[in-house]
Amino acid sequence: MQQKVHKYRLKLTKYGELKYISHLDWQNLIIKTLRRCGLNLVLSEGFNKIPKTGFSPALPLFIESECELVYFQTYNALPENFKELFENNTNKNVKLLECLDFSDTQHRLPPLDTLIQWAKYEAKPILNKNESILNFKELEYNTNKCLSCDEILIERKTKKGLNKIINYRKSLNSLEFKDSILTFVLKTGQDADIPSFRADEFLKTVYGESYLFNVKRVCFFDKEMKVL
Repeated sequence: MQQKVHKYRLKLTKYGELKYISHLDWQNLIIKTLRRCGLNLVLSEGFNKIPKTGFSPALPLFIESECELVYFQTYNALPENFKELFENNTNKNVKLLECLDFSDTQHRLPPLDTLIQWAKYEAKPILNKNESILNFKELEYNTNKCLSCDEILIERKTKKGLNKIINYRKSLNSLEFKDSILTFVLKTGQDADIPSFRADEFLKTVYGESYLFNVKRVCFFDKEMKVL
């Protein structure tokens, strides 16, 4: 008789100094945390067996998050004190916001990099060492200019080494500058027609390199714009 597999999806924060670590280091941190919790994790097949996990799209360096998603599987149901157990065995800047149980789902869960299609960000402009006051009028002007334009052009290098200009305008779903905070939604998941757009590249392209921002990813959406 095949042993029952329990499937879970976590929503985690990635705050503080964790914004300086790579996506691979983030994955290793979470896998080590799950192991420290003493869970009977489902492992991959092959010679080098590792826990079967899935992670939301990589977060660029220097950006925090309050919506990082993680799939994992166990052979036993999670204990009632799992939230406390998890947070006691991980970095202080990782908080468990949500734990969803998909154990009764009959069909295979879609990979997170295809389930997730859009991401919402908040960016708060900060002063650099050469400024005494922020130019909010310029920020507002650039925001309105971006919303009214039909193109956000960035030059890319193809696998063949050729330069190609890509229009990322469709990769921007929404943009607002209100109460000194930029809020925007960018394409994140895999799509043949709309390219994914990194938050740091978007800010650099639209607002220039002179502006510095504290950036946070706040939520994900699926293709129907349903919050995940």
